[in-house]
Formats: sequence, structure tokens, C-alpha cells
Amino acid sequence: MLPIPRQQVDEVLFEALRAIYRFEQIKVAKFALNFDAVYLLQFLRRHGPARMQQIAEEMYIPVSSGTRLVDRLEKMKLVKRKKGQKDKRQIWASLTAKGEEKVQSVDEHSYTVLINNLEKHNFDVSEVESFVKTAVHLSRLLDVSAEL
Repeated sequence: MLPIPRQQVDEVLFEALRAIYRFEQIKVAKFALNFDAVYLLQFLRRHGPARMQQIAEEMYIPVSSGTRLVDRLEKMKLVKRKKGQKDKRQIWASLTAKGEEKVQSVDEHSYTVLINNLEKHNFDVSEVESFVKTAVHLSRLLDVSAEL
């Protein structure tokens, strides 16, 4: 049993969802990319080149949706496609230099907002440590590291 009432857990989770949703919407507007595009660019930066099937699995979307997303990002010159060396049927997507710059800009924006707000709201060291500790364990806490 949790040491806090169910209603309070529900409210905390909703407020976390709201904060992340709004934060991501700001990025969507600022960088002229939808949420899926921001996520895919960040995934490719951290993962490296990925096959369409891998992208679909990572994002829990059909391969056709992943392909359309890559199409849009390719038109924007943020990603490029390459046929597999061993199996020409496999298509790999990777970041272009422009895509890397875009992801760096998104990450820099996120970092700057976070640091500025830590200073602005005078969070103490223990609060920052608690935030980082929770963030590190969030996937496991919410059990989202497994397949849907």
C-alpha cells in the first residue's frame, strides 16, 4: 500500500502529465516540430541509425506511421535514409548535420529552462537530488520500459 492516498497519487500524476505536456507543447511551437518528430530526432541522436521497424517499435506506432514521420523529417533535411549494406530491403534512418543541430537546440532549450527555473524558484540541493532520483527511475516506476 502506498503511504499517500489514492486521490493524491492521481493528482500528482496528472500534474506531472500536465507539466510535461505543456513543456513539450512549448518545444513543439518553438522548434516547428510535432511531438513525434522531436522524440524521433532525440531517439536517433541517442541510438544512432535505426531501421524503420526499430523506430516503429520504439515509438509504439505502425511501421507505415514511422515511415511517414521519416518522410516529413527527410523533406526538412533533418534525417536521411540509407539502404542496408547486407540487405538492400532494410532502410536505415539517421540524423543529418541539420538534424543534429536541431536536437542540440531542443536539448539546450530544455536544459536552460530547467537550470533557470531551479535558480528562479530557489530549489535546495535535496529537492534537486530528489527530482533527479525520481527522473532516473521514472520508467521503472511507471512500468513503461516493457512492451505495450
